Amino acid sequence: MHVNVLRDIRRTVHVTRGVLNLIGVWPSSGDSSALKIVQTKILRILCQALLYFIFVPGVLKIFLKESNARRRLKMIGPMCNCLMAVLKHAVLIYRSDRIRDCIEHIMEDWGKTSLTEDRRIMTGNSRIGRSLAILCVAFVYGSGFSYRTIVPLTRGVVVTPQNVTIRPMGFDGYYVFVDPQRTPAYEIIFSIQFLSGFVQYSVTSGACSLAALLVLHACGQLKILITRMEDLTHSKYFSDQNANRKLAAVVRQHIRIKSFLSKVEEILQYICLVEVVGCTFILCLLGYYIIMEWENNDAVSMLTYTILLLTFIFNIFILCFIGELLTDQSTKMYITFCTLDWYRIPHRTARGLVLIIAMSSIPVKITAGKFMDLSLNSFGAIMRTSVAYLNILRTTSI
Repeated sequence: MHVNVLRDIRRTVHVTRGVLNLIGVWPSSGDSSALKIVQTKILRILCQALLYFIFVPGVLKIFLKESNARRRLKMIGPMCNCLMAVLKHAVLIYRSDRIRDCIEHIMEDWGKTSLTEDRRIMTGNSRIGRSLAILCVAFVYGSGFSYRTIVPLTRGVVVTPQNVTIRPMGFDGYYVFVDPQRTPAYEIIFSIQFLSGFVQYSVTSGACSLAALLVLHACGQLKILITRMEDLTHSKYFSDQNANRKLAAVVRQHIRIKSFLSKVEEILQYICLVEVVGCTFILCLLGYYIIMEWENNDAVSMLTYTILLLTFIFNIFILCFIGELLTDQSTKMYITFCTLDWYRIPHRTARGLVLIIAMSSIPVKITAGKFMDLSLNSFGAIMRTSVAYLNILRTTSI
């Protein structure tokens, strides 16, 4: 493969690959050694264990130890976010073969790029996908670690009336046989929670950046397909042989794109479902937490929760935005096929356009588990639903 093509591929995938490698999800090459495969499996198990290290003690604390309704409600949000990370990591592992197929498909598409205009289109879309991935990583890691470090440290050490010293932690939990306030248990648990937070944010940002990478690449391929169809009506292809050859190339590329998008839908549909349901619930809770901290006059916690709120809004917006981009590009392709100057093509060849138009009549969409199409309208619906739940929560908790 040409050096420039390899450089373009590395530039396209390097953000997503860097994040997914941290959690053992990035597909390895077919000739990977047995040691590399074992290392990847161990890393996946370790990441799942770190996530459960937060989730299980937190759930035990909510149902077995915590009696205060407000404190219990304040623990539900982080546990819901942790459960989302567990589910998304499991889906990414389960769909690892499909992810490998899609990455190989992207590399093949870059390798087949010979025209300058095609390369310009693919480079522009990869730049957009890379920018969205970088923003997602920055938002998620920044807000996550501020919540996990700044908020506990601003609480300071608490001394109870029984003269018991309680040191702050990122996540409260019930550890059954271990007292998390004693040394060295406190230091060990705090460090493990920090590492599990690193895994959690890697899963969240990695899933979002993977979606941006795959969908923006598909948008680029649809743009190239549109230029191929428009090129079909140029005068130099008026002979039957040339027109048939160009139309056959268009059909092959269209089928290839449809195959790629079916794999993308398999990878993303359950990740998006978890994201939509979880974000709807968490946005409601974060709004409630901000109101609680406003009543307590805790400016630092309120600012941190506000940053987290903006991060979750941004994540769900990215998924809905790229879903809207894909649908718009698919609709534009259909309109181009319908308004093509077909009368300039040899009549026998023009008959083949009927099947292409029929295949393009249904816009391509990214769905959340087949229940909801991801679009800007869906984003508005998610925000309205979260606000409605927040009003219900405020009313019932007064």
